[in-house]
Formats: sequence, structure tokens, C-alpha cells
Amino acid sequence: MKVKFVGAIDGVTGSCSWLKHEATNTQLLVDCGMHQGTHDTQFKNHEKFPFRPAEIKYVLLTHAHIDHCGLLPRLVKEGFRGHVYCTAATRDIAKLLLADSARQQNDYKQHHVDQIKWHAIDQNDFSWRKMLRLADGLSVNFMRSSHVLGAAMVSIAWQTSEIDESGKPLLKSICFSGDIGCQDKTNCYLPLMKDGFEPFPNADYLVVESTYGATVRIPEFKVAQNRQAALSDAVERTVFSKGGKLFIPSFSFHRAQEVIADFIWLAEQEASEDEPMFDQGRPLRVALHSSLATKLCKVFGQYLGARVSSGKYQYLNNELPERIGMSGEQLSKVFRELGSGRTVSLPGLEIEPVSGGRQDADRARDWADVIIASAGMCDHGPAKQHLDELGHDPKNTLLTTGFMSASSAGKRFVSHARDPDSDWKGAEVVEMSHYYSAHGDQTKLLDHIFNLEGYTSFMRETVVFINHGESNGKSVFREAIEKRASERKPSDRRVSDIQIANGQWFNLDTGCYEDGPRPEDELKKAMFEKGLSAEDVKKLIEQLS
Repeated sequence: MKVKFVGAIDGVTGSCSWLKHEATNTQLLVDCGMHQGTHDTQFKNHEKFPFRPAEIKYVLLTHAHIDHCGLLPRLVKEGFRGHVYCTAATRDIAKLLLADSARQQNDYKQHHVDQIKWHAIDQNDFSWRKMLRLADGLSVNFMRSSHVLGAAMVSIAWQTSEIDESGKPLLKSICFSGDIGCQDKTNCYLPLMKDGFEPFPNADYLVVESTYGATVRIPEFKVAQNRQAALSDAVERTVFSKGGKLFIPSFSFHRAQEVIADFIWLAEQEASEDEPMFDQGRPLRVALHSSLATKLCKVFGQYLGARVSSGKYQYLNNELPERIGMSGEQLSKVFRELGSGRTVSLPGLEIEPVSGGRQDADRARDWADVIIASAGMCDHGPAKQHLDELGHDPKNTLLTTGFMSASSAGKRFVSHARDPDSDWKGAEVVEMSHYYSAHGDQTKLLDHIFNLEGYTSFMRETVVFINHGESNGKSVFREAIEKRASERKPSDRRVSDIQIANGQWFNLDTGCYEDGPRPEDELKKAMFEKGLSAEDVKKLIEQLS
């Protein structure tokens, strides 16, 4: 088995890994994502694939974000006739996101989206970690991730030519993290998702994303009650003290649904108070102005409350029903109603889906106290209209819930509003992006690699590939892995080598690059194995250089 990292080796978009199982002549991809960002970055979407799409038999899709699935239709356009393996939720969400993408660019059309052959891995009697055979001596397991609805990490196992202690062909495996979510067993603080699984203890290779590899999130952002208090304060101050509107630009997929769940929780808290803060003789009115987010609500309504064969929720955060005062089935019904275009009325809260152009935007602003609108960066769509209309009035508040690029209209607005040297007289800005981030920080990423959940008897020496991150994030994260590995805690995975993913072929059977190991990597590995600290290794390499 060989692997070559095609995408996300020099940034955080365009995820795509190419594998060849030579014993069965099987070629497969893990993800096939679109490059997003600057014009130079997006130009990569038009470059020729390094593989022949017709020779790819499978794509194993970790989740439905466009930077992981956005080039699937182009793959089909250029000859791919294999199957895309993923969860049913990922399939249905990807169909909607790819249809939206097809309307916005020229690389592919809707009929290419329609030609994708999907294989949902969680049909019938499903449980996570169930082995799926791809070819003789080649299999895959999908394991739940807490990143977004439908997300999973992918573990691929294959038979090698070596013989194990029992005389059977030795199995090796490589696990691809996809995007790692924030939730863990002791603290599922984000609104919707359960915690994610850890990789198998006997994994030979781990491919780990590093979006926040250099960031340790402040603990206060990892407390659900803190997030809820910040949201409650923004509502009280904007709507009831100033008589303004709370405007929330939001990503259509997952973030909008999380914010809706938080408003349901907020209404539940208010209903239980002896003297409700939001008592104005009518429910708090929330408008969801995004046709795509509304369509996605229907998918959430179908899958959020799904259960595995053991009867447990497949995705839903076990703490959420108690927080919001309704079961997973009742919450799913709320999303189904919204997805069907109907207003949802709950004690103290009304949520109305809004679609259409300027007239609908005007009506939403007249009716609603809170407006959740796409797109999240305010460059286009309803969010741009609402920012233009609401942004100049100091009674109103813009509340951020996600990343905004430096060049986006939303980021420019936030920067201007918070510039201490500016004479700002427009809407207030409340930044809550850190509360809602769906990517694990450095602490979570390290736990993903090292935590064996007590299964130390199955431990193997593991090689870690760092991918999907900016260069500084990867470098800092590598040092953090080296430091943790050098501590050799009894309950931690043993890491034998750490590689920054690059565009070379790597032979997973021999543990070497096809063109031979790079000298600096061999030096680092030798010194690391002798127990030198990450700092000592760094100093020695600098001296030798």
C-alpha cells in the first residue's frame, strides 16, 4: 500500500489523499475537496488531477464540507465511475452543497453531481467501526467524528506480505482523521454532536489535520453555559434594552442549526425562570434567512436523532435533550418543520424560515428580533443585505459565530467597528466565533493521537502524518507531538516518527518514501528514538545546518 497526499499539504483546503493497493490493483481517494481562499489557491481547482479519474475505484468521504468533497463532480466529469463511501447524512448534505456549488462555478454542472454513485455505509443494522470489504485483503472502518453532522474518520487496513506471530499475513492500517471536532466524553459543550472516537490502538499510521495545531483554546470557550450566557446577554442588551435587531451571519451547514439549538435552549432557560429577563408579552422572534440552511434543516431532521443498532443516538449530544427540555425526536421534528418551510412555535420562541430576495429580507427585519442569515462572511446573499441595512444603526448588534477571511465584508466591518482609533457609530459587534469553532485545538488534537482509552495492550509504534494546516501550525504542532511522545506516559500511544505530509509517494509497507527517506527526517527519527527532547533535536539540527 502506498499513499500520496494530493491536497491540503500547503493549507487548510483541498483535502485529498491518493492510495494504491498494489496487490489488488485498487486505487482510492480519501476525500476530494475544493481549494478555497485566494485566487491563487482557487486556481488549483482547475489543475489536472495527478491521477486518472477513471482508474479510481473508491472515494472514502469523511464529511460534506466543500473543501473535502467539492471536486467530486469534476472527478465524475473526467471519468470516475466508482463509488463514494460515506454516511447517509454526509451523502444528503453533500448533494445539497454540491448543487449549490454547481450554480456558482463553471468546472461542473448539476448533471455531474447527479451522476455520483453514493454508497451509504450506515444503512440497516449499523454500528460504528463495522468493517467494510473493498477488495481481497483490503477493508475500511468508519468511526464517528464530532466535527459536523455525518462526519467520520476513516481507517483503512490491508494485508502485507509479512507474517505475524500466529503465521497469518500481517495486517497494517492507516487512519485519516478528517476534520477533528471539539467534543469529548467529559465535555460535549457544542450544541448538537456527540464526542468523536479515537483511532484504533494498533494503528500503524495516523493522518491528522492541524488547522488549530498551534492554538490552545481558552478554557472559558469550552463551557456550554458560558456560550449560552454570552448569547443571552447579547439578546437582552440588543433586543430588550436598545430595541434593536440581533444579526447573526452564519454558515448554512451545521452552524445555523447549532445556533437554532442554542436559541431553543435559551427559551427553555427563560421559561424556567421566576422572573424571565425576556418578558415582553410575546415570544422571541427568530428568522432563518437562508434557502440552503433551510434545506439542510430537513436533513438534520432526518438524521440528527438517528440511532445505531445498540439503540444509542448515532450523532446527538446526550446532554442536549436535558438542556433544551425536549427529546432528540422532538428536536428532529423542529428541524423537519423548518426544512419544510413552516414556522415553529415553542414556549417563548418563534422560528420562521425565510427565503427569497429583498422583499423577504425587508419583511424579516420588520418582524424578527433575531436574524440568522447566510453567507457567513457577508460577501453575498441575505447576510450582505442585512449587514447593509442594519450595520449603520448603533441599536443593532452583529454577532459572529464563525471564521471570516481578512478580505471579507464581514471581517472588514468587524475590524472597523472594533478599531479603537475609529469613530465608530454603527452596530455593536459581539464576537462568539471561539465558542462555536468546530475544529479541535492543539490539546484536542494531541489527545486524538495519544489517548488509547486504556487499550494499551494493543499498542503499536505509530507514524504520524500532519496534514491540512498552515505551515506554522504544522511546525508548532509537530513540536507539541514530539514533546508529548518524549514523555512516554504509560497510557499514551507510542509515536515512532512524525512526518509533515508532502507530495511524495510513501510506501506504507516499508515505511519509506519511494524516492528514499530525506536525510533530515532520518536524522530527526534517529535522535528522537534515542530519547532526546524535541528542543534538543531542534538545536542539534540547527547546529548541523
